[in-house]
Amino acid sequence: MTEQQQLQEMDAFSKKYRYDMEYLKEFLRSSPEGFEKFAQFQPLSMHREFLSLEVFWVSKLAAMQVADCGACLQLNVRMALEADVSAQLVKACIQGGSNLPEHLKDIFDFATALASYKNIDPQLDQRISEQLDKKQRIELGVSVATASVYPTIKRAMGHTQSCSLIEIEFEA
Repeated sequence: MTEQQQLQEMDAFSKKYRYDMEYLKEFLRSSPEGFEKFAQFQPLSMHREFLSLEVFWVSKLAAMQVADCGACLQLNVRMALEADVSAQLVKACIQGGSNLPEHLKDIFDFATALASYKNIDPQLDQRISEQLDKKQRIELGVSVATASVYPTIKRAMGHTQSCSLIEIEFEA
């Protein structure tokens, strides 16, 4: 794909999701080879094979709240809603997970602890083991780990001015 085609895709994505892609455009212009490698990573951040839709998005939104300060979280809210996750579930995640059903609250707490590099409470770990098999735990780990990549790159590039606390919109 040419640089122009990639920029056009970014513009379309930016328009669709109302998300500022300037930092990724800058990445592409500064290091086409590095960006090409990054582009190969991108599908991994949305990989879902074994997790339910709800578990995937609860883990992603929990991790994104740890990693991000607003704009990337808003993007993920829009993407979760677009994927048909209920607005009530998304709001519960954004409000700290306390209104989630018990099994999803465990997922939220587990993902938050993973993203925060905190020790996992043994009782929580046991409940997660009862809820998820090995394949699902791996996939949840990928969901959590990849949530920090975009905000980290954004901050490293000095785009913290465009990454600030915002009021989350709950429309796709």
